[in-house]
Amino acid sequence: MKEQDYFDFTMEPGKKLSDRKLINDGKPLISIITPYYNSDKYVEQTANSVLNQTFPYFEWIIVNDGSTKENTDVVLNNIKNKDSRIKVLSKENGGPAAARYFGAEHASADIVFFLDADDLIDNTMLECGYFTLLTNKDAMFAYTPICAFGEKCYLYHPLFNTIKEKKENVICGNSFIRKDVLLAEKKYTELPRGVHEDWYLWLSLLSKGYKPVRMNYYGFWYRQSNTSRLNSIKQNKEKTKIAEKYIKEIGKSIKKNVGAIQYPSDEYDFDTYPKELEWDRKPLNKKGSKKRILCIFPWSILGGADIFNLNLLKGLKKNGYEITIVTTEPCIYMYRQKFEEVSDEYFDLTSFLSRKDWAPFISYLIKSRNIDIVFQSNSFYGYYVIPWLKCKHKDVIFVDYLHAEDWSWRDGSYPRDSNAICRYLDKSYTCTKYLKDLMIDKMERAIDNVDVSYIGTDVNYFNPNLDLPNYKKLKEKYQSKKVILFPNRFEYLKRPLLLARVIYEISKERKDIICVAAGYGKAKEAMDKTINELGIKDYFEIVGTIKDLRPYYKLASVTVVCSLTEGLTLTAYESLAMGTPVVTSDVGGQKELVNNTCGRVIKKYQSVEKDLRNFNYDENEINEYKNAIIELIDKKDKKLEKKCRERIINGFTIDNMLDKMVTDFDKMISEGTKVDLSVCDNIEIAERYLILFNEYSRNNCFNPDSIDKRTNFEKTRDKLWNYSAYRGFIHFLQKSGMMKVLKSMKKNKEKYE
Repeated sequence: MKEQDYFDFTMEPGKKLSDRKLINDGKPLISIITPYYNSDKYVEQTANSVLNQTFPYFEWIIVNDGSTKENTDVVLNNIKNKDSRIKVLSKENGGPAAARYFGAEHASADIVFFLDADDLIDNTMLECGYFTLLTNKDAMFAYTPICAFGEKCYLYHPLFNTIKEKKENVICGNSFIRKDVLLAEKKYTELPRGVHEDWYLWLSLLSKGYKPVRMNYYGFWYRQSNTSRLNSIKQNKEKTKIAEKYIKEIGKSIKKNVGAIQYPSDEYDFDTYPKELEWDRKPLNKKGSKKRILCIFPWSILGGADIFNLNLLKGLKKNGYEITIVTTEPCIYMYRQKFEEVSDEYFDLTSFLSRKDWAPFISYLIKSRNIDIVFQSNSFYGYYVIPWLKCKHKDVIFVDYLHAEDWSWRDGSYPRDSNAICRYLDKSYTCTKYLKDLMIDKMERAIDNVDVSYIGTDVNYFNPNLDLPNYKKLKEKYQSKKVILFPNRFEYLKRPLLLARVIYEISKERKDIICVAAGYGKAKEAMDKTINELGIKDYFEIVGTIKDLRPYYKLASVTVVCSLTEGLTLTAYESLAMGTPVVTSDVGGQKELVNNTCGRVIKKYQSVEKDLRNFNYDENEINEYKNAIIELIDKKDKKLEKKCRERIINGFTIDNMLDKMVTDFDKMISEGTKVDLSVCDNIEIAERYLILFNEYSRNNCFNPDSIDKRTNFEKTRDKLWNYSAYRGFIHFLQKSGMMKVLKSMKKNKEKYE
């Protein structure tokens, strides 16, 4: 999957000015510098993208670089009057490099950010850039990948490599740089016109051994125009020759990689005790002025849990909640923009912070936003960080939502994690009564603070009476066929190979069927192979990921779910809402939704613990699926379609879920936390629990610019870490303060040498 296929280039930052008012306390921490030369066409949108920032501690210095248009003063005064943080300076025309340097000389912050007058920035750009440089003291500049928009649209996100940077500039011009480092680079302002001054600057910094940070999200939107300066240089051979000469000359002084910091990072420091970030400012808003929720999710991709999260956030937004999202697993831009639409701010922690700084940053968000509720859903990291966060923020309410157990992973997966920290939670929600009972009875939860909230579905959107796109075309395509729909990821848990065996048996009796498999996943290759071996290619069509499944649901005679484990599948909700019966395995809470009025529930003959890769399916199970599917294919009519839809309307709608969740959240905010706060007395346990996650869950992320040529000491240290006595000794040094003393002595020695 390519993220560009999912990316919406029309969602440009700054199309409108946000009505979110943030309290700006203290001097600027970032100085934005914008060279301005006859840029009246787009500067209004650029201004909106600046004023919409989640981080209000900035000044914006616009440098009028000798503009010749008559309306310049009017345009710039209008921009200046928008906000007291905006300053306009003027100078004779000298080009963007000189204008940036001039602005930096007048900047009051220690970090400057270059922003051209026609480009745009994501609303979290300044906040992410500030904290990535705050937590990476040895980095001198930082940037993000590029979203190019306008006359051309594309995503540009190569990893950084020092040596390759000499041949191609992968660092965007709109980047962060420490002011003192920039002011030491006056030579770059004296380059001839036509030289790529930003590229020259980055090479000059690299030649001095200065590290960049490459963040990993599209914070910078670069406006593409055929009349841009970059294109004018490319189209002029003389200018190109001069530019290449200067770039080649500065590049010669770079002989080796500087070791750029690139996210997501595999850098690991054994000293991962959570330390609060340097922050002493007032909150951005007044407590109680709005209801505020912080959501901890793993990612935002295509899946039932993610769609539930999205629907919940839509409802909370309508009910006046201010929403902050943090995610904890690297992923492509699949559903991120959809989540950004229904939230006020979105922070992918993997894209700009090292693991040791995640907990402190979330704590900063809770403190700076006056968060009322932290809502955790399916984030592995979330379960390990909540005890520490609760110890730091005792008045904040923490809740979680659970979709399913998984006995193949850590003896039950997230429900076990929820039980482990249940004393820190005000409430846990499950998507089925089955899971609630499992957590309390079989998993022996210490306290009963679990409640059921069915996921539900949107019956107005999933409505077979709507005029659906592509439906007529699909109906014509499958006009002589009975469609069996399999809308699932191709994962072994979902048992697509069992489905293939079932279709094989049905094809012996029925030649009028076609199985449409809509999904993707690791088991696709095995699925293709099985289909070929069984000779059922004529009865199968794999259509990949479909953004809008409604026409397929409407067309289908039956939807099949044959998983080894589920909570209560979103596909079952959606299919029934569209009037199509469901045949499902008896897993999770499926039979709480699917009954004989709207489908069939099939006995499970395998277990996830033993049979995840066991493809020798019981003939009885295969026949039960076959018979149920054939029965419903022949039985489906308007009467059955009506019963299916009524099953959803009478208790399983999104509105039912939202009424419950919003009412509960409002009540919890009003009444305050009910947690016995004595659980917060032992923060050492919470710290160790968080460190356990850091030790257990390490990422392997490729960094082509790595200079990790470890010394013998470092190699020995890593080997020693396998021994508990050594770890205990290091812990003693940390807690006693000796580690700080030793690090200080080492720094002084290096400075002296």
